[in-house]
Amino acid sequence: MEEATERKGIENISEKHKCKITVLRKTFNEEYYEKYPYGAASACGRLEEGQVFISDNRWDPPEGFCQWAWSDLRPTIHSIHAGHSAPAIGCCTDGLRPVFFKLERIE
Repeated sequence: MEEATERKGIENISEKHKCKITVLRKTFNEEYYEKYPYGAASACGRLEEGQVFISDNRWDPPEGFCQWAWSDLRPTIHSIHAGHSAPAIGCCTDGLRPVFFKLERIE
């Protein structure tokens, strides 16, 4: 019985789906930057609108993807890899230059 439970747990961890991550929009909050400046006075320079990444596994970000955004989006990415089918919209937590993403399951 215990072995079957363990095997089922391992099967649940396996990658069942891929996650498509699309950069929807980059913004810059100039009002907040004037009060709390840090870094460049512009939108995110790491990613471009319309850029698409495919996540093959829930643990490592796709090549070229921002590590900070990956950390912020990881719970949603994990659920998509596990089978969650509804697309999700998420964003990184950089309050001055947030980037919005569409996350969706692909077969």
